[in-house]
Amino acid sequence: MSKLYGGLSAIKDGTLSFDEVLLYYTDVPLQALFYETKKNKRKAGKNMARIINQPTVDLRGFTPEALRKIKSIVNVASVLLPEDMPDGFSEAYTQIKKMNVAGEIRVPDSAQFFNGSVYLSRQDVTADSVIMCNGTVFVRDIPEEMNVRMIVNGTLIKAESAFVTVSSINGTKVEVSDDVQLIKGKAELNFDKSFADNISEKTIIVACGKIHISDEITEEMLSAKQVKFIAAGKIFAREELHGYINANSDAVGKILTEEKKGNREKKKLFRWK
Repeated sequence: MSKLYGGLSAIKDGTLSFDEVLLYYTDVPLQALFYETKKNKRKAGKNMARIINQPTVDLRGFTPEALRKIKSIVNVASVLLPEDMPDGFSEAYTQIKKMNVAGEIRVPDSAQFFNGSVYLSRQDVTADSVIMCNGTVFVRDIPEEMNVRMIVNGTLIKAESAFVTVSSINGTKVEVSDDVQLIKGKAELNFDKSFADNISEKTIIVACGKIHISDEITEEMLSAKQVKFIAAGKIFAREELHGYINANSDAVGKILTEEKKGNREKKKLFRWK
């Protein structure tokens, strides 16, 4: 369901107010989501807040009094709670209405946060730590004695040398060998013969918005380099390659032919005229 359709439906059936639907289209800090609804403005001293459509909600710094001002938490992947809850915290938190909350996790104040497409090894983390990642994360060379826990919203690519405990994951986990080559973080990538000739075996292409595989690329070329696609938005390729791509992909949006992509663009231009 698209955001627009979902927002209009929510207004129509009264699930959300117009103001709440507007928040659906904004990426703002948690504190900015605290607002007074028209209904609650009539209730002096009882102004309530709703937290909507956030990947992570961190309540560790909240007092029980602050928690009592939250009416509901809706469509949230992870709610972070303090490892040592102060008096009254648990009682106040249980009074909050929750809908579509994937996980509630108790996290120490020392937790580390990473957003976007990140690469983590032993130099990037500390012993006995909790790592919170939103996006695509590749972990390698983390020894077991470091006792690292991870909370992931997105895609976790874990190499054999990464000894981490995944406390929670809302997305995809992929395990790979240590000798893979990683190509990541491009909005658009053109995979042609020159590109294929210059990559090593066991190449992972990750976190790309669009990947265009040229017509000169064959399944034998992809298989020889053991290419794998992870967390790509769309892959455009000849239909003959769709079987290989499907078998060697994780968390990929759509696999289309270049011809279909071109036809859609032509139709848009025709309508514009």
